Amino acid sequence: MLIGIGLAILAALATVLPFGFLLPVVAIAVLCLFIVPLDKLLFYMWIGIFISAFFGAYLGIPGSENIFLFRILLLLHFILFLFLPEKQIAHMKPMRWLFFLLAAWLIGFTITLFWSESVAAGLRYIYYIFELSYLIFLSVYYLRTKEQFFTFSKIITVIYVLQIVIGLAEVFTGWHLPQSGAFVYDTTTSAFQPTGLLFNTNDYALFLTIFLPVVFWRLTKLRQPYRAITLVLVSLVPLYLVITTYSRLGLIAYVVVLIALLIPYAKKISILIGAWIMFLITNVLLILPTAFSKVNEIVDSSFTEKGASTSDRLERYNTLWQMIKDSKLLGVGAGNAPLKLEQYRLGHEQVQELILAPHNFWLELIADGGIFSIFPLVFFILLLGMSVYYWWTTRKHGDALFMVLPILIVLVFAVAAVALSTVIDKRYLWIAIGMAVAALNITINKWKERKQ
Repeated sequence: MLIGIGLAILAALATVLPFGFLLPVVAIAVLCLFIVPLDKLLFYMWIGIFISAFFGAYLGIPGSENIFLFRILLLLHFILFLFLPEKQIAHMKPMRWLFFLLAAWLIGFTITLFWSESVAAGLRYIYYIFELSYLIFLSVYYLRTKEQFFTFSKIITVIYVLQIVIGLAEVFTGWHLPQSGAFVYDTTTSAFQPTGLLFNTNDYALFLTIFLPVVFWRLTKLRQPYRAITLVLVSLVPLYLVITTYSRLGLIAYVVVLIALLIPYAKKISILIGAWIMFLITNVLLILPTAFSKVNEIVDSSFTEKGASTSDRLERYNTLWQMIKDSKLLGVGAGNAPLKLEQYRLGHEQVQELILAPHNFWLELIADGGIFSIFPLVFFILLLGMSVYYWWTTRKHGDALFMVLPILIVLVFAVAAVALSTVIDKRYLWIAIGMAVAALNITINKWKERKQ
């Protein structure tokens, strides 16, 4: 059965990766099996998958946007994992219902291909469901203990700092990486808005927000005085960068997450944090008053000068809802909602496929899959519910900050689902969800050990 599923995934991947290119890479991987044990090889590949997911096309073949290291490693890992004789999955038992929902999501949306107008768009969407599901699975499979989670939180922290450095360079110099959307969006502010390793500013703002809990938790393990200094910096510098993105929801989410992190931790370093914040604010007001004025101007414009954008999104939501009603809860087919959205607005079919971003992942799911959208929706409801329940149950018996990570990550994802044009292909969001599921799994297993 697993081999059959593997062949089905390969068929979907044919629309994304040239199979002829993969053959020599697969041959190299097979040769490695004779040198490195399969379980170790897969673990090294997982590290490569985890890191390369954040770099995307920057670790790819020039001129071939869809061929990059992350996708190659993910596919090879999946194929080789099928042949791993001893799969250590006993620790994943608490998450079995979540994985069942992910599998049902993949199968259900595959069924919708029978009535999809664009099968190519459907196959592409199904591939992304496989990709995100496997990322979540691997996160839980390899992050079995808090120590292993801590190790990968170090990697996240390094990438987070790199993103901050790139963002600061963009804000102060106007320089951008080649894949930045600053070269596509021609506005009065785009030249000095940060995008980091990502494409647009909203993505950058949500990246800084969704991984703030993981980075903050990792930095609390440092010794003083480095702990206090880094915590203040990692709290305030990203806040400034999020402000410069002009992302309304990103800014609100960041402030809420920061406050939620400080509440369980502030008792230990409240005086030191307060002193540092007052010191920084005083310096900004006395030495750089123009900078403070600029920040205030950006925040004001972010919330008062986007009326047209808000109206356009509301119109898309209404159109999606009409699409849902017209489909009789069958959906228009996986990945077809963005195509049908443009057709609905024009009132006729198009000569070529044009994509109009839904800007609402939840409505997009229902419009795409109809009744089958119940599976991903229940996945997130169940994940949030379990996270809140076990945080409330175990908060007095362990690392309260670690236990709150899944809650904050899921809430930020919910914000990203309406703040971003689409989230199905945002690898950084799904890695964050994978880490949330892994953290919840670790918490539940520890709770069960204490009850025994």
